[in-house]
Amino acid sequence: MVMGIFKEAIARNLRHPKSGPAGWFVSKYVFEEKNKNLEKNAVNVCNISKDDIVLEVGFGPGFGLEEAHTKIKDGKGKVYGVEISQAMLKKAGRLLQTEINSGKVELILANVAKLPFESDMFDHVFHCNCYYFWDDQVACAGELHRVMKQNANMVAVLNEQGLKVAEEAGVLKYGNTDPHRYMDSLKKAGFQDIDFKKLKSAKGHPFSAIFARK
Repeated sequence: MVMGIFKEAIARNLRHPKSGPAGWFVSKYVFEEKNKNLEKNAVNVCNISKDDIVLEVGFGPGFGLEEAHTKIKDGKGKVYGVEISQAMLKKAGRLLQTEINSGKVELILANVAKLPFESDMFDHVFHCNCYYFWDDQVACAGELHRVMKQNANMVAVLNEQGLKVAEEAGVLKYGNTDPHRYMDSLKKAGFQDIDFKKLKSAKGHPFSAIFARK
């Protein structure tokens, strides 16, 4: 009974992280320990240049934003992050206080279904373990497409083995992790050159990535 309640709380916090015991568990053992390297992998496969304008959707504790900042800190670029969770916004804000104060990183509380940006703004968009929880993947992909510049690239990264374990544990009941469904949504939203690749990090850890171009 108690385990069932805890699993339900974790499932809900994976979709929308909040404060409390389950939110702390998800932040500590999923976002910080499991997702940190995946976030860095996402940034590395983006091939970000120092003058690029970059967006991460669903940034969690902020590790992807932190890594992206290293790519643009010496140029004219800037990194934006959008997150629906107030708890994650606060956590990432603490991690990135210096970068935010410098004006090179900006965090925004918003939903991917209605991004608060002008059209044709970003050179790169990336997200990690995020699209699973979008109620309308086509509409959300359409928003990503809208805010990206022509020929800009979008990257979504995932750990298939980790997802399999989470699904078997019953904590992804509020998400749809099927990459092919998301790729179909990207196509319907107008993206081109959509591709799915199995990759390895610099340390040899496997991960997968979905690539798409506007």
